[in-house]
Amino acid sequence: MESILTSIDVGTSKICTMVVKMNGGRIAELLGAGIVPSHGIHKAIVLDIDEPTAAIRESVREAERSSGTEVREAYIGITGHHIGSVNHRGTVSISRRDHRVTKRELDRAARASRDIPLSKDKKIIHAIPRRYYLDGEAILGSPVGLHGYKLDVESHLVTAGVTFIQNLVKCVQGAGVDVKDLVLESLASGEAVLDDSEKDGGVVLADMGAGTTDVTVFKGRAIWHSRALPVGGYNVTKDIAIGLGVPFNMAEELKVKYGTVAEGGKVPNVINLDREGRHTITSQDLSFIIKARLDEIIRMVFSGLPRAEWDAWEPTRLVLCGGSANLPGIAALGEEILSQPVRVGKPKGLPSRTEILDNPAYATGVGLLLWGAKYGNSVAPSVDGLLNRFFAQFLRLRASLPRIFGFGG
Repeated sequence: MESILTSIDVGTSKICTMVVKMNGGRIAELLGAGIVPSHGIHKAIVLDIDEPTAAIRESVREAERSSGTEVREAYIGITGHHIGSVNHRGTVSISRRDHRVTKRELDRAARASRDIPLSKDKKIIHAIPRRYYLDGEAILGSPVGLHGYKLDVESHLVTAGVTFIQNLVKCVQGAGVDVKDLVLESLASGEAVLDDSEKDGGVVLADMGAGTTDVTVFKGRAIWHSRALPVGGYNVTKDIAIGLGVPFNMAEELKVKYGTVAEGGKVPNVINLDREGRHTITSQDLSFIIKARLDEIIRMVFSGLPRAEWDAWEPTRLVLCGGSANLPGIAALGEEILSQPVRVGKPKGLPSRTEILDNPAYATGVGLLLWGAKYGNSVAPSVDGLLNRFFAQFLRLRASLPRIFGFGG
């Protein structure tokens, strides 16, 4: 079944709107895109309503012009330091005479799994099932039809700050677009760049954007952990500006044009900062600054992982995406630091003539579309609905458990 979906990736450095034709849960055709500089957003947080609204409106209009399609609603990514997560298990007794698990018991367990204390400024945006237990034993797939006395469901709950949600939604709606759904950006990126085998064996995904590095951990195809680190490509550029004594805009240009941590690249040994060649820097100095910050970010990704949650388990690999993953040599640097496989993830399964999307910088935008095709609502929710709709999303995800999640130990 064909459908047209739109995603808007509201980032610190760029706003990217994509309009695609979906067929069978896959992107069949890129109809149009609008990529414009972002304004009024720092580290994925809206600082000013007017500037981001204008940038989103410009991005949407460009996508509409190139696609010949009116954009009325879109899937929106969300991240930032306000994002939190916790894994929680809900337990219910099976009160039927025959002690058979039915949809009613699953619904009750789902409600129990989200029953955690939250401050007034926090809301659950995702409730993702990880495992079912029947009488204490882990169940593969759905327990419906099985018999037991006690049913547990373990969920990964992702929380976000209410005011941050409201400001982001206000900007999108101010640009004339309804929010179809809010999706954690790293979760969306995982849909675009990770293989099922990686999710099954254990993988850490680090989406290195301009303002944040979003971290998601998968094991047994289920999500185990998610967080947002307040560092990214912006910090690399800032270090270059300070270390070399150049303006921020020039530092960004140097990073994009000459930035590398690879050995023996094609970058000239001496880089001119003006036409006359009176002001120069060495590529070695530039690489040293970039490498130092990337080293710190990669170590931060792993230092914050809650290893106490699983016994003797280590992720089999690190997958990097986001704009900063384009820096040459970053995968080799990661392997040097971690002593395990590291690769750069690009959106997979794209149709021909979509070369523009063959870039880790567009992992979130593509992933939002794939997420929407799998789990999307059929009706655009209100702001209040976005803050309280997690249970319906839980049920949508639960229906896909036998297909997308495994529950081995």
